[in-house]
Amino acid sequence: MPVCPDGGLRTQTDAVLSCILSYCRHGMCVNKELDLQPVHGEWGSWGPYSVCSRSCGGGTRSNTRDCNKPEPRNGGKFCVGRRMKFRSCNTEPCPRGQKDFREEQCSLFDGKHFNINGLPPTVRWIPKYSGILMKDRCKLFCRVAGTTAYYQLKDRVTDGTPCGPDTYDICVQGLCRQAGCDHVLNSKARNDKCGVCGGDNSSCKTLAGTFNDAQYGYNTVVRIPAGATNIDIKQVSYSGKPEDDNYLALSDGQSNSLLNGNFVVAMFKREINFKGSVIDYSGSDTKVERINCTDRIDEELVLQVLCVGNLYNPDVRYSFNIPIEEHREQFVWDPSGSWLECNRICQGQRRRKAVCVRKSDHLEVSDQRCEDLPRPVSVAEPCNTDCEVRWHVAGKSECSAKCGPGYRSLDVQCMKYVLIKRQSERMEASACGDTAKPQTREPCHGDCLLKSWQYSAWSQCSKTCGRGSRSRESYCMNNLGRRLADQDCNEYQRVVTETCSDQPCPKWTVSEWSECLVTCGKGMRHRQVSCTSGTGDEKMSEHFCDPSSKPPAVGSCELPECASWQVGVWGACAVTCGHGYQMRAVRCVSGTYGDTVDDRECNAAARPRDSQDCEMPACPWASPVQSTPRPDNSAQLLTQWRYGSWTACSVSCGKGKRARYVSCRDAQGGVADESNCAHLPRPPESSACFSPCGQWRAGEWSSCSVTCGAGRTTRQVVCSNYHQPVDQSFCDPDEKPATEQECTGAPCPPPYNRQRINDQPYGYPQDPGRHPGHSSWNVPSADNQWRTGPWGACSSTCAGGFQRRVVVCQDADGRSNSYCDERVKPAESKSCDSGPCPLWNYGVWGECTQTCGGGRRTRLVVCQRPSGQRLNDYNCDILDKPPDMEQCSLQPCPGSASWHRRPWKPVR
Repeated sequence: MPVCPDGGLRTQTDAVLSCILSYCRHGMCVNKELDLQPVHGEWGSWGPYSVCSRSCGGGTRSNTRDCNKPEPRNGGKFCVGRRMKFRSCNTEPCPRGQKDFREEQCSLFDGKHFNINGLPPTVRWIPKYSGILMKDRCKLFCRVAGTTAYYQLKDRVTDGTPCGPDTYDICVQGLCRQAGCDHVLNSKARNDKCGVCGGDNSSCKTLAGTFNDAQYGYNTVVRIPAGATNIDIKQVSYSGKPEDDNYLALSDGQSNSLLNGNFVVAMFKREINFKGSVIDYSGSDTKVERINCTDRIDEELVLQVLCVGNLYNPDVRYSFNIPIEEHREQFVWDPSGSWLECNRICQGQRRRKAVCVRKSDHLEVSDQRCEDLPRPVSVAEPCNTDCEVRWHVAGKSECSAKCGPGYRSLDVQCMKYVLIKRQSERMEASACGDTAKPQTREPCHGDCLLKSWQYSAWSQCSKTCGRGSRSRESYCMNNLGRRLADQDCNEYQRVVTETCSDQPCPKWTVSEWSECLVTCGKGMRHRQVSCTSGTGDEKMSEHFCDPSSKPPAVGSCELPECASWQVGVWGACAVTCGHGYQMRAVRCVSGTYGDTVDDRECNAAARPRDSQDCEMPACPWASPVQSTPRPDNSAQLLTQWRYGSWTACSVSCGKGKRARYVSCRDAQGGVADESNCAHLPRPPESSACFSPCGQWRAGEWSSCSVTCGAGRTTRQVVCSNYHQPVDQSFCDPDEKPATEQECTGAPCPPPYNRQRINDQPYGYPQDPGRHPGHSSWNVPSADNQWRTGPWGACSSTCAGGFQRRVVVCQDADGRSNSYCDERVKPAESKSCDSGPCPLWNYGVWGECTQTCGGGRRTRLVVCQRPSGQRLNDYNCDILDKPPDMEQCSLQPCPGSASWHRRPWKPVR
């Protein structure tokens, strides 16, 4: 079995099956299905701390832990929490005169010009502090010495580098972290006003003074001694303006100018680095010129004021702190301070930290008290001697070759062994950095014993078509024919099921229906039904298809109803006396509404007679043998007028004309001379027609013109075309709704006397002749009241209407009477509105199917509400539907003239 790199596929060549569902991991073939459960990660143990990043001045050490107990896989969650942690180390101050730590890192690039134009091969790099953004303070920006050009040379400085010259905070992993003046991470220790870290302000005193004497040139104000701290100098303008001709200046004890020397004045803010101390200058372009320094200066500093121009008196104010004079021999180094950390995890060395103490009472003070004394040699001793670290081969992979020479991977780990407790612990590789790591691969030789799955024969497929499945037994065997336990072959893929019979099953296919076997009415039609293969390209025996799902081969069909003869009533006798004849109309009709069609559509043999003899009373003056002659059967008696359908109206909007074909026909339907039909009234060949371009829209009825009795009510009726008002001539005047109608209010009460007469109820006329049972007047009482029924349906489904209900007067027992007050009778009708009526809406015509010689074009015609809601077509049946198809390109094609046969027109 060939072994592939991690993540690659491997195949089993000696067995038929391929390991498609497996992949290699750590030299092992792992089944994907068994390895897909999500595993959440857990943190491993913390490793040893790294070497300190600095030898003095406050460095950092770090240790890490990995999310590998276990590692997350298959979509499992990663560990939550810190992966690294840090601690301070080598916090003792660096010896005086040593380079700044950031300066050391810049100097490593001396002589490297990075192919930047203008930089000499001997370029020297120094730190760049001012003008750097706060977020970039932990990047290594270096300036070309002697110029203002600067560049970023590294993405981050070494851990333990101060974030800037004015802070004790240090950079860790590219981020500025809080630190105290004792160079310890997260410490809150700060210098007191005397510059002593963690001091109590008792080791110094404050000196302050002023200077206001003007002499042309540089005037010495005060000499600030070495060891001074918290220097604060101000020069206030006499006029309140920046230009007062007096400027602060600084020089060292050897008269070397540090600020504003040689009569050259700096106008803007700047920083001055003086022997490791940072001095801030505000610039001369300000009303109050200032110099500040919180650091302790190591050499004397001379403050001057430059006076020029009109020699106005300067206003210089200064203050600084100086150490209280004490004899140096009162402080000494004590080499027996606290033990520092061991420099190795095992078999290392630790040393004591030398501390400065007061000689009189051995009290520990700031190291600055002893900085001028020689530091004693550190006391050292062995540490962590109870353990050792060394490389250990924790495991070996299988040989890459199952038979013959190959290689295998070694899992080499750094281990810590505790000798007394006989315990071991895995460490980071850096802990074993002092010794060479062994090789992680070694040669090997396979034992030539190969394992694989062997299988029985496949079972029968569960289906004969339409995709089924089949299975087989599996056995783990080696190449010597010995059966092994199944788990010995778990690293190989096992296939015991597979799909089979993928070809589609046979199915029923049908042909198109034949024409209906009758020409009108109900009949039968046929089609072919056959069993074909799943792909449909091969006809098969019907027993291969499911007989229960076989489609029918014979079906019913229905054509328009057959035409039939229709007869009218007999007409009057042609004579008023004697022997004559009478006629009636006989026509061929079809359809639900009895539309007249050509006589040839009906059975000619069954045509009813359209004339017969008639006998009237004998004529008084005629001879008994005389009679009115009957029309010649060969001509008038067997002829009649026939007419076709009306043509479309000559206009699409308003009033127009339409025409039809009228001809005289004999009994066989042939065209006869019109004189043979002269005895019959000739149907008109033309008539007026009206094509509405709009539709009448009626508004709500107004209130009745009277409050009682009979009155009139009106409404507005407009002609509109798709919701837009148009002239009334565009609508059919015969279909215009009424704009006025009668209305009836409550019955008007009869005149009455407003006095009470003979105890009659107030408001009713006196009736001297009234007696029980007399019902000339309706007398309302509390026992009689109006009862109403439910409202009926609206009289119109759209565009307004009215509803009615029953209103009756009943007594307390529910019997109807007429004793209720008519003035409070509830309304019997009310208007109702079911919303606007739907209308036909149509789109634009499509392209013609032909460019000449007659074609067709169509458009979409739909029934819609004014809101755009689409409805079924029957909702607009009351309106004439606009045509959705018409003829087009009727002009003859050039060079292709031919007879064109149009459909027969029905003749009435």
